[in-house]
Amino acid sequence: MQQIRSYAWGVAAPFLCTLIDWPLRHWVGQAGILMTYLLGVFLVASRCGRGPSLIASLLTAPLFAFYFARPIFSFAIHDLENMIGLTVMIVVANVTGSLLEKSKLQAELAWQREIRASALYRLSGDLLAAQDYESVGRIAVEHIHDEFGAASVLLSVDADNRLQRPSSLPLPMSLTGIDLAEAQRVFEARQFKQDNTIAYYPLKGSRAWQGVLMMQAAEPLAEQSSERAAFLDTFCHLIAQTLERLQLAAQAKEATLQAETEAMRNALLSSISHDLRTPLTRIIGAANTLIENDAEFEPSERQDFNHIVLEEAQRMSELTGKLLDMARLSRGEIILHRDWNAIEEIVGSALNRLDKHLQDRPVRTVLPDNLPLLWIDAVLIEQVLANLIENALKYSPAGSPIDICGQVQDGYCRLTVADYGPGIAKGQEMKIFEKFYRGAVESGQSGVGLGLALCKAIVEAHGGRINAGNRAGKGAEFVIALPLREPPSFVESEVHGNLS
Repeated sequence: MQQIRSYAWGVAAPFLCTLIDWPLRHWVGQAGILMTYLLGVFLVASRCGRGPSLIASLLTAPLFAFYFARPIFSFAIHDLENMIGLTVMIVVANVTGSLLEKSKLQAELAWQREIRASALYRLSGDLLAAQDYESVGRIAVEHIHDEFGAASVLLSVDADNRLQRPSSLPLPMSLTGIDLAEAQRVFEARQFKQDNTIAYYPLKGSRAWQGVLMMQAAEPLAEQSSERAAFLDTFCHLIAQTLERLQLAAQAKEATLQAETEAMRNALLSSISHDLRTPLTRIIGAANTLIENDAEFEPSERQDFNHIVLEEAQRMSELTGKLLDMARLSRGEIILHRDWNAIEEIVGSALNRLDKHLQDRPVRTVLPDNLPLLWIDAVLIEQVLANLIENALKYSPAGSPIDICGQVQDGYCRLTVADYGPGIAKGQEMKIFEKFYRGAVESGQSGVGLGLALCKAIVEAHGGRINAGNRAGKGAEFVIALPLREPPSFVESEVHGNLS
């Protein structure tokens, strides 16, 4: 229909120009009339293409000769200038039509390329966000349907190099001709295959083949143009590259996990062997001395050796307990037994637990009377405070005080344990909470590097946070922030009744 309308304009344009020029023939002259015809032919060429413009130029010659060339009302042309003008007009019309047709074709190609580039950009953006094979398959199916109007399915490769369809993706109702055996043959042959309405595209990555993309159209597939074939090849290449990226990412993640596991195992073995050797050596030495020289010892001396054995055995027991607690927290096996507790009681319990280690250490506590009750596991929070106080004992001079403060701020109860030691080395404020990490300051102290990691795990299990830093001119401080909750009214009444 569009083509018929274009040729109709090619026929009508010379007659319209004749109607316009006829009343003006005495004023514009024959050269102006020829320019009017040329303008009409040019407009037809620009709008309708080469064919209609050529028809318009061929019709112009007899119309000009009959109505405007002397003698008028005759098809004879005796003026050479008019003959040359008509010839030039026909040539110009032909050349102009050809140039315009080529420009239209180039514009159409440029428009198609822009659409395809935009489609590839959208596809690459969606694929970049894909995190697993199912996501890639879903994105590929959606984009192929939008751009090619065909149903498709992405067949990935398993560990045995066999094709499989992701079970989590529903098979489109229109995709009835899926044949895994045929797709497997195409994959092994590494060649594209098209059969009536079905096409198989092997997906090649930079290192390995990643699977097969199967497409099924509603009508038999026609021979594709080079532009469309290149477009589809790029489509498949992007999908293959994404599958390969996910495969390499999975391999890198597994390798990193193995490396971290190996490093943690080595750190654990190194720390345990170092920290168990000292108490074991002292236990063995004390036991041998008691066995070999038992008769020579006074009761008080024998008691001292017994204390050595007991203390070192307790150190080993504490180390083993920390390892077990950290393992349980890492696996999520420890269940919080929460209840409403007063933080003053937990601080007091932790100090009583460490009483024999705090013999020459003044502990200054600043805990306001209006501190609210906390919804916490008292045993675990006591363990956190005990670990922090032990840490302060290790890394501060003998006889120096330890400060424990509490306050309510921004919906959290903040507990601070501070010492007057050398502080934390710059850049280690976060690293000291990592499992098995022991900084340069800790090199002279025993420990497997789990105490602070255990504190962090317990506090975060309560929905809180723990931070470390240095106080200007003093030492290190550890701040625990535990979230506040509104206690039930009956809890408050019971607490007030007990206090009264």
